[in-house]
Amino acid sequence: MNFSLSVFLMLLGLSGTVRADVVFMERVQLLQALKTNAPCCVIDARNEVSRKKHPLDDALPYTEDMRLNPSAAIVVIADNDANALRVAKILDAAYPGQRVCAVKGGVRAWEATLVELSRAAASGPPSGIGFIIPKNTCESGSPLQRLRSAK
Repeated sequence: MNFSLSVFLMLLGLSGTVRADVVFMERVQLLQALKTNAPCCVIDARNEVSRKKHPLDDALPYTEDMRLNPSAAIVVIADNDANALRVAKILDAAYPGQRVCAVKGGVRAWEATLVELSRAAASGPPSGIGFIIPKNTCESGSPLQRLRSAK
C-alpha cells in the first residue's frame, strides 16, 4: 500500500470520530463558559421524582425521542455525574458539531452557577449605551466651544 493511500484511510477512519465532544464541567468552568455564551437549551435528565420535587426553570425534560434545534451549547443536568455524561454523549451523537456540556455536581452546581452569574451581572457595568464625558466640558469659566445658529 502506498503512503498517500494509507494516510487517506487513516484520515477517513478518524473522520467518524470528529465531533464537538462532550465537555464535563465543574461549577467554575461552567461559570466562565456561560459568561461568554449563553446555552441554547438546558436539558433536565433527572428522574421524574427529582424534577417534580425540585423543578428547574426553563429546562427541557430529557426524553429519548426528544428533538432539538440547537443554536448554541446544550447543557445537561442529571441526578448524578454518570447519567449526565451518558445523556450528553447521546445528544452529542444526535447533534454533531454542537457543544454539549454535562454539569458536574448536578442541580446544586447548576444553581450555584446561576447565582454567580446573576451576582456578576448585578455588580458589572450597566448594560445599554455608555458614554464618557470629555475632559474640560464641565468646568466653569469661558466655554471651549460656542454654538451658532444659522439665522
